[in-house]
Amino acid sequence: MQVIEAHYDIVTPMFIGGGEVQDSPELRPPSIKGALRFWWRALQWGACLNQNNQDTDLALKDLHHQEAVLFGAAAKDDKFGQGFCRLKLKEVKPKGEEQNWPKNNEGGAGFLGFGLDATQGGAPHRKAINQGEFTVCLMLKPDINKEQISQLKNTLILWGLLGGLGSRARRGFGSVAIKQLDEQHFKFSDQDAYHDAIRNLLNVTTLAPSMPIFTAVNNSMQIAQAGQHKDPRRLMDELGAQYKMARQDAGKGRAKAPFGLPLAGNRGVADDNRRGSPLLMHIHPVAAEFVALVTFMPANFHPDYSDGNHLDFYRALQNYMNKETMAGVYP
Repeated sequence: MQVIEAHYDIVTPMFIGGGEVQDSPELRPPSIKGALRFWWRALQWGACLNQNNQDTDLALKDLHHQEAVLFGAAAKDDKFGQGFCRLKLKEVKPKGEEQNWPKNNEGGAGFLGFGLDATQGGAPHRKAINQGEFTVCLMLKPDINKEQISQLKNTLILWGLLGGLGSRARRGFGSVAIKQLDEQHFKFSDQDAYHDAIRNLLNVTTLAPSMPIFTAVNNSMQIAQAGQHKDPRRLMDELGAQYKMARQDAGKGRAKAPFGLPLAGNRGVADDNRRGSPLLMHIHPVAAEFVALVTFMPANFHPDYSDGNHLDFYRALQNYMNKETMAGVYP
């Protein structure tokens, strides 16, 4: 049986655990498989559209079929069962547990992680894996083809260059950094090498047209570096301060909607809709420092926001990505 092995570091505290909020944090295969499914769909949507002559309905069915073949489907769907790859973890080495950081309204990291800390009358501070490392093993069935193997490898790489896991992963918490994929190493001597790895992967990916129907790599996406620091927590503070300022610059109430829903704490705006932010933040080790990247992947926002089907809806986020404090990485 062919096996793909990918080794990762946990760079920032990862708030992930069992069924109860106060369970000890635990890294589990289903959580990682869910993250890989997300990044696989993000990478494959453009190719699926091309394969189906830009017919969205046909492409969605095709994407669902391809995903089920690779990763499996619900137990009731005997047609796909377990899928072509089975995931297991090994060499899981958590380094410490965090239960005191970040603090709400204390530094920029507290703004990014608002709600992880105890709230008035609420649950105590969430627990996190402080740092650590782990290895993802994908055990492949004989029927898998070379293209599917390539897709899986690209997914493992992109997740480890831009992504994370657990609560507030889109805000830089639980950032995972890929160190090695089989015999390929990902230790970067400088920022340019890190940026090149991202660009090289995206340059061989079929990008979806601007404003896809869900979060996917597309022609309007941007990636920018938001700073660097020797201490990843100080870097999170700097990143959070920049992000807080961008939200303030956007205006009040519904003007903040492009950053994600619901709009907590905005008087006069009753909105229970949910939409994940199109901004994905990530902290990555480079040489003796850490760098902060922000990935902007615009997509159709929400059925109740008709103006959210146009790129101009995200003007506040584009302004943030193009600030002088941000160094362009992609395109």
